[in-house]
Amino acid sequence: MRTNSRRSFLRSVGAAGAVGTAALAGCVGVDDGADEDLGEPVPEIQFVFQTAGASPDRNELGNLIADNFEAVGFEVDRQEREFDPAVQQTVVEQDFDVSLLGWGGTPERIDPHIFLTDMHHSDYTEEGGRNTPGYENPDYDELAEAQAREVDEDARRELVFEAQAMLSEDQPRCYIANEGGDHPYNAERLDSVNPTLGEGLNGFWNFMELEPADGVDEVSFGYGADIISLNPMQDMATPDRQFIRLIYDQLYRFGEDGDPVPWLAVDEPEISDDGTMFTVEIREGHTFHDGEDVTVDDVAFSFDLFYEHSPTYQAYLDGIEEIETSGNEITFHLEEPDATFISNALAQIYVFPEHIWSEIDDPTEQGDDDYIGSGPFEFEDWEREVELQLGRFDDHFQPPNVNRLIRIPGDAGTLVDQIEAHEIDMFGNEPTPTQAERIADDPDLGLATFQDVGHVKLAYNMRRDHMDDLHLRRAMSYCVPKETFVEDIRGGMGTVTHSPISEAVENWHNPDVEQYTEDLEAAEEELEAGGYERGSDGKLYYAE
Repeated sequence: MRTNSRRSFLRSVGAAGAVGTAALAGCVGVDDGADEDLGEPVPEIQFVFQTAGASPDRNELGNLIADNFEAVGFEVDRQEREFDPAVQQTVVEQDFDVSLLGWGGTPERIDPHIFLTDMHHSDYTEEGGRNTPGYENPDYDELAEAQAREVDEDARRELVFEAQAMLSEDQPRCYIANEGGDHPYNAERLDSVNPTLGEGLNGFWNFMELEPADGVDEVSFGYGADIISLNPMQDMATPDRQFIRLIYDQLYRFGEDGDPVPWLAVDEPEISDDGTMFTVEIREGHTFHDGEDVTVDDVAFSFDLFYEHSPTYQAYLDGIEEIETSGNEITFHLEEPDATFISNALAQIYVFPEHIWSEIDDPTEQGDDDYIGSGPFEFEDWEREVELQLGRFDDHFQPPNVNRLIRIPGDAGTLVDQIEAHEIDMFGNEPTPTQAERIADDPDLGLATFQDVGHVKLAYNMRRDHMDDLHLRRAMSYCVPKETFVEDIRGGMGTVTHSPISEAVENWHNPDVEQYTEDLEAAEEELEAGGYERGSDGKLYYAE
């Protein structure tokens, strides 16, 4: 069995040309000269991954995976994209065969529901839905629904483990690594930062609690992609959500351990004995950024608005039969018990000012150009591809420590250069191992270490006939150099994974799922088992 990296593989078979092709072709059981017995060629694989400027690590990984695809006979169209176009093409337009992207490990994803249900249930395969592979399995849907209803934690854990095992067997995605690592910052200008589980310096509590040094009035934050939209109705990408949640409040916020804590809500919700009624009391005296009071009617309006218009959040509200308000309380009546309702609805729906959004005909289109929320930061200015400015909302019940936050998008390498030149204060991506060494040697810079809840993964577009074959997907998953990515490309930052649930979330992670590591012989065996054959040109064909 061959389990070595792509680099050593190339040394063993020669350059990726005629020698390598001939060496591998015999493994698929086709003799030279027998091409007349072959069927149609397997379509070229449309492989979308990020550019080196957007993500050096993932770009290098993408090219290594493409090399391995080609080594076992696939033809590959390598489509390198900046972050925003990659999201648009793969998530919104669903125009890909294979895509390499990550799902951020934001605190709401510590609970397994989003990774299991939103990303894999057949209800969420539409454009913009999180089930980008188009995976449809009725048995899996039953599991995903059952774990959401199960209020007994031990019983729910069994269902969550079973769901992870089924996903590993079906391979709609190949989970590669929980990246984690280090985020750099300027320790001369910042007395302290607060890297959080799953997000590092991108976390809500870091932006709230970071301590500027004396005389530092504003903090600049670099990130290797611009925000797509600040309209929560278009909220798809993690970088968008990480700043939207600074502008808009929710009833509950996720604490640093991933558990929801009261925010606009005064206390924990009052839950009926049968688990179908949640009553929440909201704060009095809080205002939106324009000075208008935040009322219980604004809360009810916001939940209705998201249910009617948001493809991302509508799923969390499907089980609500009725919403009623009384005084400063709002009560949600559910059709059936929902173990995830606090995490997925009460802690994720943003509260909008009804007096602004009720006048907007189509909330999914840009409407509120001033981005009036009630959150701890208020919108000041945004010049796309240059900078976004947020200011502290002094009247908030929990204002942040910094007066102004400036988000600067750009090429990841350039932003690290700016950190090293002390031109920006924080960077929300991981530097390369070489860059990290230089930063660690600078006494005025620091590295904030964190574990990841999210992951980098391949998605296979099963809407396309050739990608709907299990043997083909498994073969592709054996082409992924997971260890090389973590140990060599990322210098040991992160952990290899085979499941959507990170091992950092010990309560929900199933360590015993079927594992796919780089093994090109196993990839060839899967292709042979699926009836694929190699021609004398080294390419894959369907059997006649």
